[in-house]
Amino acid sequence: MSNPGLRRILGVWDGLAVGVGLVIGVGILRTPGLIAGYLGGPGPILLAWVAGGVIALLSAMVFSEMAAMYPEAGGKFAYVRQAFGPLGGFVAGWSEVIVTRGGFPAASKAIVIGEYLILLTGWGAIRGWAAAAVFAYFLLHLMGLQAGRVFQNIATTAKVVLILVIIGAGLMGGTGAAWEPGAAITPERGLLLGFALAYLSISFTYYGWDDAVKMAEEIREPGRNLPKALILGAVAVAVLYLAINVAFLSALSPTAMSGSPLVAADAVAVAFGESGRTFITITALVILVSSLNVNFLSVPRVVYGLSRRGLAPAGLVRVSGGGTPLGGLFLITALVFLLAMTRSFEFLIQFMMFVAISVDAMVLVALFRLRALHPDEPRPYRVPGYPWMPVAVVILYVMILVLVTVTQPMLAVGAGGLLAALTIAGVVWSKTKASRV
Repeated sequence: MSNPGLRRILGVWDGLAVGVGLVIGVGILRTPGLIAGYLGGPGPILLAWVAGGVIALLSAMVFSEMAAMYPEAGGKFAYVRQAFGPLGGFVAGWSEVIVTRGGFPAASKAIVIGEYLILLTGWGAIRGWAAAAVFAYFLLHLMGLQAGRVFQNIATTAKVVLILVIIGAGLMGGTGAAWEPGAAITPERGLLLGFALAYLSISFTYYGWDDAVKMAEEIREPGRNLPKALILGAVAVAVLYLAINVAFLSALSPTAMSGSPLVAADAVAVAFGESGRTFITITALVILVSSLNVNFLSVPRVVYGLSRRGLAPAGLVRVSGGGTPLGGLFLITALVFLLAMTRSFEFLIQFMMFVAISVDAMVLVALFRLRALHPDEPRPYRVPGYPWMPVAVVILYVMILVLVTVTQPMLAVGAGGLLAALTIAGVVWSKTKASRV
C-alpha cells in the first residue's frame, strides 16, 4: 500500500497559530510566581522577560535562514543533520521527541489540564482527566491535519482574546502595587542564582516559537512564509508576555506573586473579586488545550522526519490519508500518557530547558557550518548582521549554560548525562543499522 505523504496546505497564519498556540501555555500560568520569588523586584522581573523576548527574536532570525533552506518535516534535527551528520541529527531529534517538545512538556500540560478541570467541575482525579485529554488529542489527530489545523486556529484566537482580557483587568483594577515603596523582596537564593533560575523559567515560557519549522513540508511557499511565521510569532509572544507581566505587577506586589501557583487568578481577583477565578480557570484550560494540541501536531512530524532519514525505525514513516504521521502519533500518545502519571513542575522545566538550550546552541552553530559547507546554496532568507548577530546569540546561549552549570551543577550533570545517553544511543543505532546492510 502506498504512503500518501504529508500535505502542503498551511499558510502564515497557520504557522503563527502553531507558534503562538504552543508558546503561550503552562509556562505563563505557572512561572510568574516562581520568577517573582527568584528576582524580588519589578525592574529585574520585567528586564528578565524583555531579555527572553530579545533572545527569542534573534534566535528566530537565525533559525529562519536554515528553515527556508531546508524546509523538511521535523525542523531543527534536519539542520543539525545537514551540518554535523546523522549522529547530530539523531541527538537533536530524539531530545525533542523525548524531553524538550514531546514527553516532558506535553505530560506537564496534560497534568495541569487535569488540575484545572477538577477546579472547574469539583470531581475526578488528575490522572484520570490527564489520560482523557491525551486520548482526546489522539482521536482528533487521527482525523488528519485539517482537523488539527482548524482546531488550533480557533483555540489560538480564543486564547489571545482571553489573555487580552486578563491584561486589561490587571491594568484597570491594579494600583501599581509592585512599584509601591517596600514592595520589592530580597531574593532567597541570591541575585546570580535567582537570575539563572528565572531565565530557565522564562526560556521555558518562551520555548516553542520555532515549532512551525517542524511542519515545514506542509507550509505553502516555505522559503517566504516560514521566516514570516517565526519572526512574527516571536514578536507577538514577547509583546503579550511583557504586557501580561506589567498587568500582574500593577495588581500584585512581588510578595503576593512569589510562590503563587496561579498569579493570573490573583491579579484578576483584584479587579473582579473571587468570581474572576472561575474566568481564569476557564482561560487556563483554553490556553492549555491550545498549547497541548501543538505538541500532538508537531512532534509526530519530528518522528516522521527521523524515520525517513534512517534515524528511527522505518515503520514510523507511515502517514494517514489525512496527512497525520501515524507512527509518530502513536509514539507521542504513549509517551505522554506514561509521563503524565507523575511530575515535579519546577524541576521538570529546569531540566528540560537545560537540555533544550544545549541542543538549540548546537542548532545555532549549524548556521556557520552550513555557510561554510554550502556557500552557494540558495537562501530565500538570510539572517541580518551575519556573522556578528548570530555570534552574539551563540555567546548568549553559552553564557546561560555556564551560569546554570555554575549555580546548578547537579542539574547540568543530569541533563548532560541524558544528552550523552542519546549520543551513545545514536552511535549504537548507526552501527546496528550498518550491520544490517
